[in-house]
Amino acid sequence: MIAKVLGTALGCCIALSAMSANAFVVFSDNFDDGDASDWIKTTNYVGTTTSVADNGASVSPQHSLYVHLQASGGHGPGGVDLVVWTSKDFNAPVTGDYTLSVQALSTVCSGCTVSYDIYVDYGATAGTRVHHTAGFQLETMALPGLSAGSHAITLGMHTTNASSGLFGARFDDVTVTLDRVVPLPGAAVGGVTAMGVLAAAATWRRRAG
Repeated sequence: MIAKVLGTALGCCIALSAMSANAFVVFSDNFDDGDASDWIKTTNYVGTTTSVADNGASVSPQHSLYVHLQASGGHGPGGVDLVVWTSKDFNAPVTGDYTLSVQALSTVCSGCTVSYDIYVDYGATAGTRVHHTAGFQLETMALPGLSAGSHAITLGMHTTNASSGLFGARFDDVTVTLDRVVPLPGAAVGGVTAMGVLAAAATWRRRAG
């Protein structure tokens, strides 16, 4: 019996080491199903805005998330920062070090600036705002010590000095990986805790699109 317990504990420790060495995907969406209805839109603009999976430019074969604002006829207040964001929750199965990776680009704007925004748990953790129009570029965000539970990914566009026209950003291949499990007090009690970590990770793993 003792040998069996020790063997189980050893096996789980080896598995945890493998998880540390090889990132474990806990969330991914490449929008190739053409559906972004599960991403929730927010905006500070009262005009026409849309957030859809569009079959235009993409990194993955078919679709990318196209977040844009259509301002027309002077409805866009010049000099005011306008944003359109989309958010979706993901579940971190355990407390650990995670990485968010996203392919992103912003559209070209004449006389103004369009950037893309990437956040995790907006207001609670750091995000990024980048003005980049020369094709998709890979953005990665380290999420060290992220607590187990639900967290929100927010992707969107931000424009300054917009008056009228189409302003947007595209996103593709959104992935969150668990890179390393952060040991909790008492984790050395061994196999049972390790098995729980792996079981939880497998249970919470989600792949959308």
